[in-house]
Amino acid sequence: MAAASLHAALEHLDALPDRLGRCDPRCGFPTAPVPVPARAAGPADVLRAPRRQAAGRGAERWRGAPVACSLTGDGVAERVGAWHAALDGARREPIPDGLKLTLPADRAAALAELAAAEQRCCPFFDFRVHLHGPRLSLEVRAPADGADLLAELFGAAS
Repeated sequence: MAAASLHAALEHLDALPDRLGRCDPRCGFPTAPVPVPARAAGPADVLRAPRRQAAGRGAERWRGAPVACSLTGDGVAERVGAWHAALDGARREPIPDGLKLTLPADRAAALAELAAAEQRCCPFFDFRVHLHGPRLSLEVRAPADGADLLAELFGAAS
């Protein structure tokens, strides 16, 4: 039944119009389970609807976000220090619109936490984490207006 609820929630969200702003009350999930036709027992496949897949690829919200940070004073200094410590020894490579940093995978939790915090104050950054066995890569992108901030915070490609 959990898979049915997830499918119903996904269908509900896919029916909503795409938006750049915050969600409104129509974004809420149905409270009652939605009946679905019986299927043979087995793993549930959860696929994104084609409209959502296209929107996910094409709607890169970070590109349209203002290049501004909501942190001030000591918050900025703390965050910069945290990033520099977490990225110590990283291999840096240029990628389109940003930088790819390669690090040991045991830093994944700290990097994910920092990236989530950074998204709240600087939504113009785009973060993607890829795990490759004992290594991970962190891809960070910013629009052209944010390129200087990206280099200042995450370093220059080597």
